[in-house]
Amino acid sequence: MPETLELNLITFPMHFRPVPFAAHFGLIAAFALMNPSAHSAVPASDWVVLNSLPDPIGYAGMAAGVIGGRLVATGGTQWSQPVWLKGTRKFNDEIFVLGGLDQKWQVSSARLPVASGHFASAASGQAIYFAGGTHPGGCLATAYELRAEGGGYVTRRLADLPKPIGYAAGAIVGNRFFLIGGVPDPTSTQPTNEVWSLDLSSPTARWDREADLPGPGLLVPAASSSGTSVFVFGGMAYDAAGQPVPSAAAYHLPKAGGIWERLPDIPQPRVGINTPCPVLTDGTVWLIGGYSEVWRGAQREHPGFAEQTYFYNIARRTWATGPKLPNVGAGDRDVSGDVGPLPTIGAPVAVWQNHVTVVGGEVRISTRTPSVIAWPLSQ
Repeated sequence: MPETLELNLITFPMHFRPVPFAAHFGLIAAFALMNPSAHSAVPASDWVVLNSLPDPIGYAGMAAGVIGGRLVATGGTQWSQPVWLKGTRKFNDEIFVLGGLDQKWQVSSARLPVASGHFASAASGQAIYFAGGTHPGGCLATAYELRAEGGGYVTRRLADLPKPIGYAAGAIVGNRFFLIGGVPDPTSTQPTNEVWSLDLSSPTARWDREADLPGPGLLVPAASSSGTSVFVFGGMAYDAAGQPVPSAAAYHLPKAGGIWERLPDIPQPRVGINTPCPVLTDGTVWLIGGYSEVWRGAQREHPGFAEQTYFYNIARRTWATGPKLPNVGAGDRDVSGDVGPLPTIGAPVAVWQNHVTVVGGEVRISTRTPSVIAWPLSQ
């Protein structure tokens, strides 16, 4: 999250309450009973917990995707101590690789060109793309492709963005990488509604300006790709007085060069939804994580993020509730990492080995988790 939010505008879900957690770390979600026909792609099942990231704290604002059949995650930020204990922020350049659902994460010998996080990111199946983001000097204008090569991983620099931008959302449609929203500086309360796209098939391509989002500028929105079009959900806007306004808005861009349309709102506002949002085989987009309202209490007492997930049915243009996120309850509030699993924001999502997988993320103000959770999809 941007520093102004992470330090001052602590957040909580509208209906926060502990959820009983099964002994085997699976959250029992009787989803088939709640939605017997609308979402057959998600069976009545449990969240499963995979091996944690190879870092005791974990990271928020990572990029992740599947490269060569392996789950790869990189970048992100963490705090040395919680902000009320005057902790400092660390930026990550390590690349973590998971070879199988029951395996342990490995640390690649490769590194990112710059330790950074909170990019606009999306993956194609052969590579992970990330643009903008933040590092110790502020927001970045750089963009990269990360792919496998020679038994390891390499990054290739793409065309720079027209301006620095952080906390934006990313999506890939065909050969184009889209960047939506964000802020020019980590302390900014003036997010943009600009949208840019880059033709990944051309080594000399430059970023093209797409139609602006029709609403206010947004930071930390979530994005999704149906394969032919782009969807954007939630995020944070600001009113005329500079006060934060969590967004319930949803938008659809049918193609590059097209015009955005407003979709039915999310049932609750959601800021920091884990992104990219996966599109399931039955044509629904799954929104996982985020929060709904601004918490103005003591930072240490931050109650955590939203457990409730949502499905958007693309064809029907309707919303439905999904399974809740696992929640074992807060651990030691005076450390910067929580083993979880807990509801998260700012985590990347990837569909991998027939599982929707959520990697790390933020679980409370300035508290990360190394936990990795996965929902088995129907065969």
